[in-house]
Order: sequence, then structure tokens, then C-alpha cells
Amino acid sequence: MNDRHDPQVVITAVRHDPGAAPGQTTVIRALSMLPAHWVCTPVADQDGFELRVRLQDTAEAAEAEAVSACVARVFEDPALRGWRQTG
Repeated sequence: MNDRHDPQVVITAVRHDPGAAPGQTTVIRALSMLPAHWVCTPVADQDGFELRVRLQDTAEAAEAEAVSACVARVFEDPALRGWRQTG
């Protein structure tokens, strides 16, 4: 790990359907669909969550793009219906 910074991708999401599961449940669902080797830090409340994914690769830009693509697929899953990614 580089001492100067902690490279990461920050994913944020908000609930846009009040009938959807709360953020605490949804962030666990999202985590379960991500690769097991990713180091993630979740923070959630009722209507939103933030998930920080630490980048491990020296090619940070390429890894960040791969993380974003994987997360986009996760948000297509019906388990996250009622939620939308905001960042």
C-alpha cells in the first residue's frame, strides 16, 4: 500500500422507493454480490449508504474502472430494486 494515499473507489446510493429495503439491509446485499477479495468499508442509514472499495492494483485507473463496472452490474440486480447509485 502506498503511504501517501489510500486509493479507493467510493460508491454512494440512495433509496428512491420508500417501500424498498433500508440501507443497512441493502448494503449487505450489495456486499454479497461483490468479489470476496475486495476490501470494502460500508456505512449505511435508512435511506442511503456509502461503500468504500480499496484499490489493490498498481494500475489504479484500470482497477477503478473495473470496480465501477462491477458495481453497475450489482445495481441491476433485483435485490437492489428501489435503490440508485449516486456516486
